[in-house]
Amino acid sequence: MCVGFPGTVVAVDEVGATVDQEGRLRRASTLLIPDIAPGDHVFVAAGTIVERLDPAEAELIRATLLEAIALEQAEAETAARNGGLA
Repeated sequence: MCVGFPGTVVAVDEVGATVDQEGRLRRASTLLIPDIAPGDHVFVAAGTIVERLDPAEAELIRATLLEAIALEQAEAETAARNGGLA
């Protein structure tokens, strides 16, 4: 399963953009939104920028996804302690 994640564009060239996602720099296609510029907040899914976000929306999505990841990790740890049963 591919999960999208928000990020901030740090560079753009003729073939795509470099996006900072939680401190990790990733390449993303700008095919769907070619007028992306450094500093734009974007949503990346399957290696493609699919939406430009306002900063508040980007932060809300980021916080929600990080919370979901933390819950999933806690559930996995509980399952591991209980012999595979969550």
